[in-house]
Amino acid sequence: MSKSEIVVIESSPSEHRLFSLEEVCERCGAHTEIVVEMVEYGIVEPVEQASASVWYFNTQAVVRLQRAQRLMDELELNLSGVALSLELLDKIDGLQKHIVVLKSQLP
Repeated sequence: MSKSEIVVIESSPSEHRLFSLEEVCERCGAHTEIVVEMVEYGIVEPVEQASASVWYFNTQAVVRLQRAQRLMDELELNLSGVALSLELLDKIDGLQKHIVVLKSQLP
């Protein structure tokens, strides 16, 4: 599966900014093919697809891509390992948020 362009939408109160594939790859330190493979592995998902060749990502997706790239670079994980690691990290984050809620309910 090859995509000709991936565009990132960064939401801020003052403006919406679009990023080209080159800019996304630069921000994540990844090659185009790796970003496409990360989408195929479900590591990150486009928020919306305007067409088959243009994907839109929010800033959370860019942060996730950066995190995935760091796991690949620093721990030398393959994409399956990255997907599993991010899934487990998401669960940990969710549990930590749940702990904060529960602690706030204690007298």
